[in-house]
Amino acid sequence: MLNARKRISCALICAAIVGSVPHVRPVSVRAAAGDEAVQEGLTKEGGSYRYYEDGQLVTDSWITTDEGMFYFDEDGKPCILSCKIKGDYYIFDEEGRLILPSETKIVKLDTEDGQTLKYCVDEQGMAYSGWSKDKKYYFDETGAMVTGITVIKEKFYVFHASGKYNKTKTQKIRKAAKYEQPLSGLQKYIGKPKKAKYYASCYGKGKDGILKYETFTVYTFKPDQGVEIFMGAE
Repeated sequence: MLNARKRISCALICAAIVGSVPHVRPVSVRAAAGDEAVQEGLTKEGGSYRYYEDGQLVTDSWITTDEGMFYFDEDGKPCILSCKIKGDYYIFDEEGRLILPSETKIVKLDTEDGQTLKYCVDEQGMAYSGWSKDKKYYFDETGAMVTGITVIKEKFYVFHASGKYNKTKTQKIRKAAKYEQPLSGLQKYIGKPKKAKYYASCYGKGKDGILKYETFTVYTFKPDQGVEIFMGAE
């Protein structure tokens, strides 16, 4: 059997990523003689990319092909959108190609359920986290643009649906989120939590509350007599 294998050198990989990807497996292409075809290289199955070497599905690996750079997870599926790999988040398009812009930029990506999300990605394909240069937008650790109400460094922030910082509403919420003030004032803005648990308190007769919201947690004190008060958030 005649085997023909093409490999992309480490030098080309480093030029594409500047060494940010921990390990990249080279592309290999294999032709099988006669009827003994062996599944090899990049292929699509059920509308999603897979990668094979010597007929074996590749998992937990970076792969560079003519179609782009991919990371295939433990099930052999390509990572899409924001994906955490060995402690770092990377941004991929809807088919699994690593996004490598010429400079840090915001990209729009569609989810399987029809939503459009915005991510910030740097030149190495890694998620950018923090404030935009103009301080109008904020991106979480996954690189996703934050919308709605959130807590950053123990302070409340509000963002429009577009992602733009809402200074007016932020000031109103912060005014309501004063230490040891009634929780009811803050809840006019943040609503009821998804989960709430109460424990014996060290503050006196009452219970400490941990209120879980979608993107933040509120801490309270609920006395045996009197109103529940705000203690902090993160």
